[in-house]
Amino acid sequence: MIVTYIRSSSYNNYDYCQMQYFITYVLGHRSLSGKKAQLGTIVHKALECLASCKKKLQDNPDKKSLYINDDAIGKVNFTPKSLHTKAFVARVLDKSYEHYTENCTHKYTGADIKFCRTQTETALSYNDGQFDPRKRNVVDTEPQFDIVIDEPWAKFKYKMPNGEEMEGQLAIKGTIDLVTKVTDDTIEVIDWKTGRRLNWATGEEKTYEKLLEDPQLLLYNYAISKLYPDYEQSIMTIYYIRDGGPFSMCFDKTDQEKFLGMLEKRVKQIQRNDFPQPISRNRKSFKCTKLCDFYKKNWPGTNISICEHVEENLKAFGHDETVEKCTKEGFNIGYYEAPG
Repeated sequence: MIVTYIRSSSYNNYDYCQMQYFITYVLGHRSLSGKKAQLGTIVHKALECLASCKKKLQDNPDKKSLYINDDAIGKVNFTPKSLHTKAFVARVLDKSYEHYTENCTHKYTGADIKFCRTQTETALSYNDGQFDPRKRNVVDTEPQFDIVIDEPWAKFKYKMPNGEEMEGQLAIKGTIDLVTKVTDDTIEVIDWKTGRRLNWATGEEKTYEKLLEDPQLLLYNYAISKLYPDYEQSIMTIYYIRDGGPFSMCFDKTDQEKFLGMLEKRVKQIQRNDFPQPISRNRKSFKCTKLCDFYKKNWPGTNISICEHVEENLKAFGHDETVEKCTKEGFNIGYYEAPG
């Protein structure tokens, strides 16, 4: 398979289901976010806006009236005093909820907004506001990164199905929830999770020991070492709001080397795989029937699922011709769409 970049979601998705990875990251088809994921996005946006407001206040400490323009929910006005009120949190969350549910295909009820309110309040109130962005020294909110891996093994050269050659250097790309300053030489990355603390590929709970080896956290650690080189030390905190709370880890340069080794192994696995396998051969797994949009939806003009259609093409025509026949119109395999 062709791989030009890796982000945390694609790294983990390959473990979860090779076919889903192929359809998403090589062929360019997008699946509809589940309702729970959409509710998580609502909570994330509210927390992001609170962090953006705090950053705006830090940069303009003498102003009595401020505002931010968020790309999703628009203009948010606030004062230094109102920023720290429950009413302001409720207003931001309501704007986020309205934006993400307004034109969504999922059906929402009063229980859903209650869920979002509970998760937001839990995130903000833990340990007297330890992870409330309004009580932090905010360095950056939702920073996106696109970092070239300057290693010999990261060079690639592919011949595309149309005969064109594509060559370049592998990159890691993604978006980080929040970066805060702890001391002059230490920053802390905070990643909020509203889902369960599970490795969905194996079904195992993510313990502290497993999180020390977690590809997403190691990828983020590598990324921030390049984005913020002036800080000698970094703390990575992944906060499972409703399933265990925050887990904080300190990484160093040896962990950056560990990540590069893991990344090389994963990239070569993907490159060697020209016949990605579905998670379940007969598609009877609940991960297919309940969780995967590519199995629940048919390929246009057929009576079989997207997943099965792609597999039939792989069997009949092979990898390259399947890429040519099944790639989503307008998709560019080198293009990255945030978030990741």
